[in-house]
Amino acid sequence: MRTRIAGALAPAALAALVAMHLLFFALRAWHVLTFPYPLDYGEGPLLAQVNALRSGISLPHLYSDPGTPPYLVVNYPPVYLVAVWLIAPLFDVAFPGSDATLLAGRLVTLLATLGSTFLLWRLAAPPHDSHSTAMPRIAVFITALAFLALPIVREWGALMRVDMLGVYLGLWGLLLTRRLSRWAALPLALSLLVKPSLIAAPAAALIWLWFRHRRRALEVALIIAAIGGAAAGALQLASGGWFWLHVVAANANPWSAALAEGFWQDQAAILWSLWLGAVCAAALLLARAAPDVSNRRCPVLPSDTTPAHGLLPVVYTCFGAYVAFGVGKVGAYTNYFLEFYAGAIWLIAAAIASLLATDRSRHGQRLSSTRRSDKPAPVSDAPAPSLSSRISMLTSWFLAAGARTQPSAARSRHFNSRFSVLSSSTLLLLLAAALLRYYPLWSENYVKPYGLIEGDNPPRLAFGAYGVWRDLQREQEILATLRRVNAALVADAQAAGAPIVTDIPGIAAQAGVPSRLQAFEHRQLYDAGLLDQRPLLRDMANGRVPLVVLDYLGNWLTPEMIALITHRYAQTGSRGTFDLYQPVDPGRRSDVALDIGAGIRATGVFLSPPGSTMYAPGERVVLTLELSRTTTDPGPCDADPCEIRVTLATSDGAPIAAWERPLIYDALRPADWDGAAIQHMHPIDLPVELPPGEYRLTVALRSGAELFTPPQRIAPIKVGDASGQLLGERGYFVPAPIFTFWLEAGGYEGPGDPLMPAVPFADGVVQCFLRACFHSAGNDITRLPIGELVLIGESGLRPAQPETGPSRFFPETGYTLHGTFLSAWEAYGGMETLGPPISSEMQRGAARVQYTRYARLERPEGTDIVLLANLGEEYLRLPGIPYRWR
Repeated sequence: MRTRIAGALAPAALAALVAMHLLFFALRAWHVLTFPYPLDYGEGPLLAQVNALRSGISLPHLYSDPGTPPYLVVNYPPVYLVAVWLIAPLFDVAFPGSDATLLAGRLVTLLATLGSTFLLWRLAAPPHDSHSTAMPRIAVFITALAFLALPIVREWGALMRVDMLGVYLGLWGLLLTRRLSRWAALPLALSLLVKPSLIAAPAAALIWLWFRHRRRALEVALIIAAIGGAAAGALQLASGGWFWLHVVAANANPWSAALAEGFWQDQAAILWSLWLGAVCAAALLLARAAPDVSNRRCPVLPSDTTPAHGLLPVVYTCFGAYVAFGVGKVGAYTNYFLEFYAGAIWLIAAAIASLLATDRSRHGQRLSSTRRSDKPAPVSDAPAPSLSSRISMLTSWFLAAGARTQPSAARSRHFNSRFSVLSSSTLLLLLAAALLRYYPLWSENYVKPYGLIEGDNPPRLAFGAYGVWRDLQREQEILATLRRVNAALVADAQAAGAPIVTDIPGIAAQAGVPSRLQAFEHRQLYDAGLLDQRPLLRDMANGRVPLVVLDYLGNWLTPEMIALITHRYAQTGSRGTFDLYQPVDPGRRSDVALDIGAGIRATGVFLSPPGSTMYAPGERVVLTLELSRTTTDPGPCDADPCEIRVTLATSDGAPIAAWERPLIYDALRPADWDGAAIQHMHPIDLPVELPPGEYRLTVALRSGAELFTPPQRIAPIKVGDASGQLLGERGYFVPAPIFTFWLEAGGYEGPGDPLMPAVPFADGVVQCFLRACFHSAGNDITRLPIGELVLIGESGLRPAQPETGPSRFFPETGYTLHGTFLSAWEAYGGMETLGPPISSEMQRGAARVQYTRYARLERPEGTDIVLLANLGEEYLRLPGIPYRWR
């Protein structure tokens, strides 16, 4: 009776857990499928690659020089790309451009995930299970469905990533392998042409076939090699020799044992019972796959209609574990565990199918095996027993010895029945235990993956106050935020026009514009000396990249790129968690011809225009030199760093102040200029006590203490009376027109301290303060709508009951100000200073807030005082950090 209860409760418990996780899987898939932008780093390159194919770029050209248009690094062979390219036109009518491509890619992955689950179910069942009852089939089906309940399958099962298609093709090939079909070679070859590191299925198929049908194993191996070799060879030739660099060299990242250990420890914390269940299942399958030792005179290998099919998942899982150790490769993630976990599920399902088979089925198989053993098997089908078969025989002898201790056949059958039920129940319960914990995907406090900023991501119970359901709710909130952020970034990228630079490839791909940098992959090639970054650096030095969008300034960017971004470019603001940088406008160019030594000549000089009629004491002047080489021979600045020294002198040559910085910020040596003219931007802050008058700027090049030439006059400047003002703790100069506007807006009580200097961009000067940002174009000074721009990045705002008291409705935006918020809005300047409300009253942490076009009103909990939030600081995303342009 207890055995029967255990045999019923274990499948029921697993079925209940799997049912809940299937709901979680469906919700996660729906969230991903309905989100029209790339959701992680890896989706961006694939989206750009398929869009390139759809735009008419040929497949070989896709694998061309990554330093030339379309500037792509294609990490994988083309099967997934071609599959999405063929399917995407079906969605063009309903979805525009990249939306159709992204949806098609995600659907390919989702269908592959569901197909993999179906194949696991079919592979787990014995090849001929006509004698099986419904119970084993149901148990096996539920076990196979548990694949969808695993956290990493839920995470990866609907993303535009190649992994699941490769797993599906590999499992399909194994299903054909089990039937000894030579057609197994086709899906196995295609799986390798999806992702070459997915070797578990081809390796398992060939090893299993080798000990069952060697001629078929050789045929399958030759066909796989022929298909893979022909495809790779053709693309290598057609791409001009670049295919190998894309698929092999770009993936040859360093492997770290510590990194691999960390991933394995994280997985063990939540899935150790799955691993244990897989090991137990493998032992049971090996034991049942052993020859019948009761016929000692003629032991034979089991045929394809016996539990020998259980050997295949053992081999597959072992190779899946081997592949999973690749997670230690720099840039890898938990997708390396997908084959291993598919194998673990397959092992458990196959063991349950074997354990719950009826006595009649086992007896029939035993008689069939005995009858076949009376006839000698053909040589090709009965090779000498392998090491694995000997291990299986040894295991079965121990089990047989235990069975012989039973005093009667009836008791033996009863023992075997209890053993099967208890073993299968144990496996089901171990699998159920693996579904009880997970790692949340999304941070509760930031619009980021969990642990990225927190620095830690402890496992949590899948059910409870912060279970998977809450994580999916948080995902919905974050995706709503990211939808707004990405829509804004699409507009920014499309407005920039020319190829941009971003550390998240999806930013460019979703906008349909090229990116000069595929950050992680290009960095690997740069570090390996396989790709030259200098063409991009030259364009950045000359400000020819119109927009840089960064999630993180150090995110796989080279030190040279970072130097250019912080010296030649300046931050214009943010969109959610992404910082935007644009080239600083150097001003009007004047021709010069000055030899400054070391084989370098200044051919042009740029000066930023003054903030008023003349430069003012304390004002920042942007001096930019256009430099070129006068010789192709290596010079002293190629071997050692050189510096540009700019001196402010009186009209008669008396020096007043000097400023030095490395030549081209030490990002490009003269030999790297490739005969092109290069801009060296050199901002200088005029002395505060500088009297009015005419001055001149001189320039000299030096290495160490050695000046190559005497200082040479480069440009005159006129300084007028003091205007504008140095403000704030950092002492940033505010030009006179902006200073006047700042005073009218409330000064320190209104906009507050400046957070950056007045930076000239192509469309005007921008200067941000603690609570406001101003844009100056000629005589026109306006506020930047930072309330609108910061609001798009908000996540987790909760509706709040409006206050009682006076109210005012704003028809232009459709929102109303109530009570103390209305009073504060009027006190802080009303429509002219704050603009109309653009949100209702919301709860933000411990404060009640309401956004206006230019500000955020907030009332801390327990007070009646309404303050202006530090939106300028939030817009620049620089809490306590100096502005990066220097």
